Amino acid sequence: VLYIGTSGSGLVLYNPEEEAFAQYYTDNCALISNNIYTILPKPDGDLLLSTENGIVHFSPRRMSFNNWTREQGLMSVCFNPGAGILHSSGRFVLGSNDGVIGFPSDMHIPVPTFSPMLLSDLNISYQPVYPGDEGSPLETDINDTKVLKLKYEQNTFSLRASSINYDYPSNILYSWRLEGFYDEWTTPSSNGLMRFTNIPSGKYMLHVRSVSNEEKYKSYEQRSMLIIISPPLWATPWAIAGYIMLAVLVCVILFRIITLRKQKRISEEKTRFFINTAHDIRTPLTLIKAPLEELRNKDMVNEEGKGHVSMALRNVDVLLRLITNLINFERINTYSSHMYIAEYELGTYVSGICDTFHAYANIKHIRLTYESNFQYLNVWFDRDKMDSIMKNILSNAMKYTPENGNIYVSASEYEDGWGIEVKDTGIGIPRNEQKGLFHTYFRGSNAVNLRVSGSGIGLALVHRLVRLHGGKITIESTAEQGTLVRIIFPKGNKHFRKASIISATPERSISMPEVVTPALSAVEPKQSDASSRRILIVEDNDDLRIYLVNTLGEDYLVQSCHNGKEALEILPEFKPDLVLSDIMMPEMSGDELCAAIKGNIETSHIPVLLLTALGDEKNMLEGLKIGADDYMAKPFSISILKASINRLITNRILLHKKYGSSDFETEKWPKGCRDTLDWKFIASVRENVEKNMADPDFTVDMLCSLHHMSRSSFYNKVKALTDCSPADYVRLIRMQYAARMLKEGEHSITEIADMTGFCDAKYFREVFRKHFGVSPSEYRGKGTVEKENSDLKQDNDGSMSK
Repeated sequence: VLYIGTSGSGLVLYNPEEEAFAQYYTDNCALISNNIYTILPKPDGDLLLSTENGIVHFSPRRMSFNNWTREQGLMSVCFNPGAGILHSSGRFVLGSNDGVIGFPSDMHIPVPTFSPMLLSDLNISYQPVYPGDEGSPLETDINDTKVLKLKYEQNTFSLRASSINYDYPSNILYSWRLEGFYDEWTTPSSNGLMRFTNIPSGKYMLHVRSVSNEEKYKSYEQRSMLIIISPPLWATPWAIAGYIMLAVLVCVILFRIITLRKQKRISEEKTRFFINTAHDIRTPLTLIKAPLEELRNKDMVNEEGKGHVSMALRNVDVLLRLITNLINFERINTYSSHMYIAEYELGTYVSGICDTFHAYANIKHIRLTYESNFQYLNVWFDRDKMDSIMKNILSNAMKYTPENGNIYVSASEYEDGWGIEVKDTGIGIPRNEQKGLFHTYFRGSNAVNLRVSGSGIGLALVHRLVRLHGGKITIESTAEQGTLVRIIFPKGNKHFRKASIISATPERSISMPEVVTPALSAVEPKQSDASSRRILIVEDNDDLRIYLVNTLGEDYLVQSCHNGKEALEILPEFKPDLVLSDIMMPEMSGDELCAAIKGNIETSHIPVLLLTALGDEKNMLEGLKIGADDYMAKPFSISILKASINRLITNRILLHKKYGSSDFETEKWPKGCRDTLDWKFIASVRENVEKNMADPDFTVDMLCSLHHMSRSSFYNKVKALTDCSPADYVRLIRMQYAARMLKEGEHSITEIADMTGFCDAKYFREVFRKHFGVSPSEYRGKGTVEKENSDLKQDNDGSMSK
């Protein structure tokens, strides 16, 4: 084998048998330098190599390198190239920077000794920590720690491995791996610092070992330490368990909500079916009640028949009461989410309600009395809801009080409130059942045993309505002795936070605890002359529509249709003077029809009277807000219906005269009237005519274009509002203006003719005489005399006052 020492490339070996080279340098063996200056053989076959950093002993048999450096006591470590011989005396002589150094041939290179490895210098977030420090994870020295527990925010840390070796410290290298995070051993290095940054939470095993620099396969020592990094609070097992429980709870709640919504939807559909059915029953009730009342009022039956008719009417009222109970079934949950309050005089209100029940009390031979401890007391409440409260309480008292019993009603004023008490001598309520008094569908066992009819929702409804008023209700009852219902409310209206304040409605009676005849055959309405007023009836119930057509056809020219959509198609051609419409209809309801009529300038003048099964105050207010001229609840009296129709048409005729009068001044009209489309239209017409008063070429066509309307539409609108054609209405305005100018007396007749758009004064005189019955000069003279008389009267009055 040929050994070649190189400068900068280490030791090169050539094997002629294998014809291969092998190179050894500092990176793949324990050579302390790649610059080899001298190679001297030893008697045992080993080689002695001199380098710039010391002497190297190389054993070709073991292929191992042992170094002798200044750390191990070598006097000189920097040898010169080629300065080395094997002396005949058997000594090695090497030349160095410090002179000639001789070694015996049997010398032995010092063998590195083992020293234990130490762990030290624990730093967390680049700050040193020691046992006993506040927040320190160390209970003892880091070198004695087997398990290192760190918090989640302490996941950046470092520590150092070192050994106490004074013989040959550079021979010891360190390598480590963090099992569970980085499973590969690091490259051995003399620097024992181990640094870890942002280590995730979990358990890791830190392995550290010290190895020989000369024999890197040789490990002196290996140590292990368990490192536990705690998870954050939100990732702890308890938190995860909480998340799982929360997720399960949310799923259960969502499932429950979906189930309840499904059940509620099914329940609402059933309830809506009952309520719609109850509403629909009101229409045939109208067909029963109205003809029967007409028979009784017109004496169309004998005395014996009148008794039967009266009995039938009483049963209609009973059926109406049952239908009202069905409607209240829906109101128990949805009734009056919003309050409409007004101020009422309590004594008058309670007295009026008692008067309503007096007739029923007389029939049952019950003595109904009322008293109060005040003379006059104003209180605030929702009239519709208070009516329901009083109706249910008094109805129950009447229902469960036997004949010759007594009912006492009293109203009282307290220091900070007011109250109503209703006491009866009825069957009472068993004491053991009184806990469920205000529960829906509650009925006493004694009432059920007596087979007294009832829905079981009255008291629950009363309880809810009283709470809406901020009041309290208490019931004291003894079986077979009677019941006392006491309701107390606070004074004033400050406790109504979200209520709407409205004007007090006129006093009205509560409908008392009030069946179906063969359908009417279709009868052609009686023919009226062309001057008859026209009524359009919109009703989806065939029987009621035919009945109204037959009844109203005696006095009006009537046409009918099934729904609001058909009515809008009929309106332009039929030009009715009034529309009588039901509210609940297919395709287009009555309130939508009313809104469409009142929102169209060509039809806004037509009065609309709505018929509905929803007869409570709130629904009436909503109907009137959309522009309805009147509102009537089913079942209605045909006499009252006729009177309402006649009143609306008469009012419309009076409005025609007002629009055409000479004193049409905007300031004199109430603000509510000035907001209507009809008033704005007429005011605009008069304004445009007055602006063009002196223009003789100003025509009706120009007036139509100013209002963006066709001639026919404009003609129909003006004719409907003033009962005049547009040309006559323009002439009327000119004449009214001329009459004012003549009374003032500041212009001549010719000037006034020019000012009013007449080119010919003679024609102006003819038109004026035709309109006022006198000539312009006579009209002026009459006005002058009246003015002089007025001035003379004022002078006389002034003299008398002096």
